[in-house]
Amino acid sequence: MIDEPSSAEDGRQGIQSIEVGTPLLKALAEHGGPMMLRDLAATADMPAAKAHRYLVSFMRTGLVTQDAVSGRYDLGPFALEIGLASLARLDAVRIATPLIEDLNERIEETVALAVWGNMGPTIVRWVESRRPVTVNLRTG
Repeated sequence: MIDEPSSAEDGRQGIQSIEVGTPLLKALAEHGGPMMLRDLAATADMPAAKAHRYLVSFMRTGLVTQDAVSGRYDLGPFALEIGLASLARLDAVRIATPLIEDLNERIEETVALAVWGNMGPTIVRWVESRRPVTVNLRTG
């Protein structure tokens, strides 16, 4: 499974300002579109003046952009770059394998995991049931 973020109580020292500013990025990611400063600050539960200072730094790094006309903030090109890099490293089959094994145990049926390739679906994991498998095939 994917590792959960560590809590402050884990004994390791971190950068508090990153932890304080992260709710702004999270709010932008979850909102699904550009946000006004007051709404963004309220969602992140911080004063607008404080949120603005963080947003200025996030804009300097490319994590956030601000529309020149509306003044709304949104995720920037560096946020996209980070997201795409994370997505490229994601091993969906590895993550799905324990889930299909659990499903197999719960429903007592054979479970297959397929990925879409250039020739259609390709089965990449197969967890057999303890019971016989019935397969129906047709021509065509």
